[in-house]
Amino acid sequence: MKNNLPDLEDTNYKIIQVNALLSYVSNDLVDLSNAVESGNKDDVTIQASYMDDRTFLTCRTVLDLIGEIQKDVEACIIPIDEVSGRADN
Repeated sequence: MKNNLPDLEDTNYKIIQVNALLSYVSNDLVDLSNAVESGNKDDVTIQASYMDDRTFLTCRTVLDLIGEIQKDVEACIIPIDEVSGRADN
């Protein structure tokens, strides 16, 4: 069963990458979040226009990494359920 599990060191590295990338664009995301919370569509448009390609590409990379992390976690949950007997329920 162990051979089917993802490399958790690789998964941990992906988590570190997500953290670093989000730190890199955090100010842009905070400004956009504040504009969304205000409910003013013009503010959202203005804040989004301030975000450059770097920010959008970084966010896209983060989403891709999160998807990979999710697959790794799901690959670990199935064997845990099998060992604990929860898979039968």
